Amino acid sequence: MSEDLEQKTPKKRRPSFLYAVISISMILLVIGLFSFGVFVVQKEINQIKESVEIDINLKADLTEVQKKNISKFLKKQNYISKFTFRGKDVAAQEFEKELGQNFREILGSNPLYDAYIIRLRAEYSNPEFVKDVKSVFVGLDGVQEVFYSDMAVNTTATTLKPVTIGIIILCIIMLIVAFLIIDNTIRLMMYSQRYTIRSMQLIGADEWFIIKPYLAKSILSGLISGLISIAFLAIIIFLSNNKFSLDLNGSDLVILFVAALCLIVFGILISIASTYFAVNKYLKIKLDQLY
Repeated sequence: MSEDLEQKTPKKRRPSFLYAVISISMILLVIGLFSFGVFVVQKEINQIKESVEIDINLKADLTEVQKKNISKFLKKQNYISKFTFRGKDVAAQEFEKELGQNFREILGSNPLYDAYIIRLRAEYSNPEFVKDVKSVFVGLDGVQEVFYSDMAVNTTATTLKPVTIGIIILCIIMLIVAFLIIDNTIRLMMYSQRYTIRSMQLIGADEWFIIKPYLAKSILSGLISGLISIAFLAIIIFLSNNKFSLDLNGSDLVILFVAALCLIVFGILISIASTYFAVNKYLKIKLDQLY
């Protein structure tokens, strides 16, 4: 009889643990997919912000030494995403292609300037900062003028700001919903163990002795769930990258790796917290409230 009970007890516990692992894995996978979607959208937003160009036109009589000094200055500025030098002959050729005629033959000379084409980092691409940085560039020795499109800068800022705010709000809502679902899943698992918890308490086991194995199981379930969700997420990202050419670079992969670790930690922490409070609840309530 006792042997039958020992064989049946684990079978009763396994479905609860398996149910928790599957449920948490699904929730973490949804969070991972949502986070990946946010990452892709944010990357596109940053690319749009960094597409705004600032032209630093140089004086005609500028020496090579002065050009190198300007180049060295630009390299030191952490707010610059990248910059390129464009000679006036190259600029004239590009303009003639757009115009459809050779304006240098008509004018008899090339009125354009050598220039550095600046692109700011996404976090600095806002109207106020662009105005400030323009005044800095104008003050450089050898700079003729600084030009950028006010409309492009203002439109980019006003259009993308609500999108960024909306993404932040959705992320907060998603995390709250995920926490509530995982918490409810763990509590249901602990509900099925309420008689076992109380029985251990009645035979003299202290609270930590009772809680410890459940916490260990919650860590295991959170870890397994995180690994399962990351495995599926990695497959989805790999297929998406091949299908849509997301152009993920080394820094993007590092960010995704850190996000994957955060997903595992998130699952483990929620599992631990929910398990602790659920077990503690059944240790505190009265015996007649268990039924």
